[in-house]
Amino acid sequence: MRIQCRVPMAALILAAHSMCFAQEGADVYADPQNLEVLPSDIPPAELRATMKNFSIGTGLRCNDCHVGEEGQDFSSYDFASDEKEHKRTAREMLKMVRAINGEYLAALGEDHDVQVECVTCHRGVPEPRLTGQVLTGAAEEGGAPAIPAKWGELRAEYYGTHSFDFSELTLSEFARARFAAGKPNEARAALEILVDEHPDSLMGHFMLGEIERIQGNVDAARAHFQRALEIDHQADWVRQQLEALDS
Repeated sequence: MRIQCRVPMAALILAAHSMCFAQEGADVYADPQNLEVLPSDIPPAELRATMKNFSIGTGLRCNDCHVGEEGQDFSSYDFASDEKEHKRTAREMLKMVRAINGEYLAALGEDHDVQVECVTCHRGVPEPRLTGQVLTGAAEEGGAPAIPAKWGELRAEYYGTHSFDFSELTLSEFARARFAAGKPNEARAALEILVDEHPDSLMGHFMLGEIERIQGNVDAARAHFQRALEIDHQADWVRQQLEALDS
């Protein structure tokens, strides 16, 4: 079951943000009202760039934080309103980012010149959850069948962006965590995705072999251990498991 990316999502995201900011009127940033964190005299060009970076960094659209309708000219928006929770949250997040950069990172000295931005944590999505956390939530709600479904959903929408990590390590660590939590079938579901997308995954085949061995599926365990040894002939720890299986 090899899951393929169906949509060039990176291009769609950029197009969506371009459409959002194409709605604005010429003077929408000229006289901002009710600024509590940003300086009241912020230049219009800087305010526009700041808002655009917020949107790209969090994946939120203009009307997610401001009172207005998607697709309408910005002249119809009530930017001063604090009605929407996302706007109030954004203010607190901006204060946090400033504290991290201005106090904590600055205290590390000039050798540490990294600056935190919205995109640092959010990576283009509203809730900054890691891939494994999203899969865990899906598993806890829907069990093993929900794992390939959620993986396919994320991959179809975000593959090629920096929003989620679709690497071999992500799947193997998620599988290890679910196995440790006493959920071997959920671990198996993740590992089956892993060996489908990465047929030469040593850890994928070894961990599947371990699950099959524990569940008493000797032939299936042997097949995965043998495949792992084909991938790495030096993996003595796999050979030991295979020999123990046949003893």
